[in-house]
Amino acid sequence: MLSAMHMFLSPDFTGSVNITTPEQTIQEAQGETVHLPCMFTLSPEDQGPLDIEWLRLSGPNNEVVDRAIILYTVDKIYSDFYYDLKGRVNFTTNDIVSGDASIKIRNVRPSDSGTYQCKVKKAPGVAKTTIQLTVVDFTGSVNITTPEQTIQEAQGETVHLPCMFTLSPEDQGPLDIEWLRLSGPNNEVVDRVVIVYSADKISGDVYPDLKGRVHFTSHDIRSGDASINITNVQLSDAGTYQCRVKENPGIVNRNIKLTVTDFTGSVNITTPEQTIQEAQGETVHLPCMFTLSPEDQGPLFIDWMQLTGPENEVVNRMFIVNLADKIYDDFYQDMKGRVKFTSDNIRSGDASINISNVRLSDAGIYQCGMFHGSGEVKRTIQLTVVGKLLLLVESDGLLMG
Repeated sequence: MLSAMHMFLSPDFTGSVNITTPEQTIQEAQGETVHLPCMFTLSPEDQGPLDIEWLRLSGPNNEVVDRAIILYTVDKIYSDFYYDLKGRVNFTTNDIVSGDASIKIRNVRPSDSGTYQCKVKKAPGVAKTTIQLTVVDFTGSVNITTPEQTIQEAQGETVHLPCMFTLSPEDQGPLDIEWLRLSGPNNEVVDRVVIVYSADKISGDVYPDLKGRVHFTSHDIRSGDASINITNVQLSDAGTYQCRVKENPGIVNRNIKLTVTDFTGSVNITTPEQTIQEAQGETVHLPCMFTLSPEDQGPLFIDWMQLTGPENEVVNRMFIVNLADKIYDDFYQDMKGRVKFTSDNIRSGDASINISNVRLSDAGIYQCGMFHGSGEVKRTIQLTVVGKLLLLVESDGLLMG
């Protein structure tokens, strides 16, 4: 075994192997399962056998290999080198050769904190990256206000996965946000890292299948919006996604289930697209009347969103939702307490909303989305908000004319 270890820990040389996962710091609460990502690519020049090492480093500059954690070589996995992690560390995928050398450590402990190195070798290529793991023994006061929910979107559309959060004065550390894709009977397995925000930088290329299609919706994530959009959504994107927000000492997460359909169905919104103008401070009514057909047998899901972009192709905010006869209206802090469905019997065909004390900043494009079984349809409303003085002048002009 010592000779084998000497082989694995031989001096480095570079080549054309490329690890796409950036060096980063990951924080996890004691007792949870932590995901240490390591995505890589190979080139045709790399012809040798694939070897992967996860090492624990020590020393002032992480120059000392303290332990071998887990190894992959000649299609075999060796994970019993380090007694303290025995039975707790595994590769996250059975298809390592596809480019995913990530690992997970279950029931993580404060003693697991430290610097871990992922090294990928396929002669003549060698590449490595380091992950700093910090384990804390409390969860803190970070709070995600978005409820767990199921979101359905049609293939080819842009889907919005919400994650609104609040911090408290006790949360003083750097803000880290991860979106993960989960698997397993109880969503206990981290399948993929989808997008990461850490140290005011965004890493959105960690999952090849979503490369170029996943983005945070807000340019000011620290304000409390960690929501993401996935463009050109595919049937293979369906699954359970987890938003995880960390700011020392706080850690909290929320799961969102995404369902992708390849048909639109027979839901029909009878309200036409239109422009509505209202005076600042008044209550504005945004209509959305709909009908269902006997084929639409599933649960009724309604969402109202605010859109941006040259062609209104970007979901800026989700601000009120009706899901399985429950209403959620605390996604968007600026509209909290001001937006309501107008009908107590939404299923009868009225998904209209009122926004009270309307502000100039509320102006924009709003979309009413309707999902019921196999049916899906959307309608947009242009809202213009004017100051009361301007509205009075316009009215006087009309009267004088």
